[in-house]
Amino acid sequence: MTLRPPVALALAAICAALTGCSGSAAATATKPHYTADDVKAAYYTAKDAGEGARDYWYDRNFHSHTNYVPPSAIQTCPYVQRSDAANAPSNVVEPVGGEPVGQFAVEPARSTGSRVPYVTQNALVFGSSAITDGAMDEVASGLAKCPGSYAVNGGPPIILGAYSVTSRPLEVFGWKGYVQQLAHTFPPGMDDVYYEDIAIVVLRRANLILYLDLTQTKIVGDRADSADKARGAMEKVLRRLG
Repeated sequence: MTLRPPVALALAAICAALTGCSGSAAATATKPHYTADDVKAAYYTAKDAGEGARDYWYDRNFHSHTNYVPPSAIQTCPYVQRSDAANAPSNVVEPVGGEPVGQFAVEPARSTGSRVPYVTQNALVFGSSAITDGAMDEVASGLAKCPGSYAVNGGPPIILGAYSVTSRPLEVFGWKGYVQQLAHTFPPGMDDVYYEDIAIVVLRRANLILYLDLTQTKIVGDRADSADKARGAMEKVLRRLG
């Protein structure tokens, strides 16, 4: 990923405010071009998640009223459009020229199966690396506009509460992008036992941008580890992609 100066500075500022911003494993990616079929064959699945998981393709005609993310978009600031943040940015970025592979989900087979995180994946395939450069710049710009904290006071109960957000650059096997981690705590009296631990990983190489959103429920006081789990899931995808 080649970042233009304003976007590179934005990510550098984010990294400077956080720890653990160093790159990861040595590059192993080898393909100069990827197709939608390559991605579909590489997606993280219920078999990867283990016993108690199921997977499925999202219905393209289904629009969630809680937090709609168009198939051709990448989420950069969940639920902020419903928040009390002043001049709240869009919750997504929709780059021009990207062909969505399709949203694929892995989730608990039972609603009580809290051991299995909810994972949503998508990818955008572009005609060239140059077009992908510009698209990734848009994504990074959207990320930089996301507030560090905000509250959602209206809407479905599942999204109410406070959100804290941190982001940092990420490199995995030669793919470059970022990981964004959110902690969602519910309003007092609504749920004082659990919080949502959310991580969004977006990585880019050649003509492809990959997106993976992992959400899990944690007991208040337990360490948030969604970023580690999201990276682990993405590593499985990248190994299959080559």
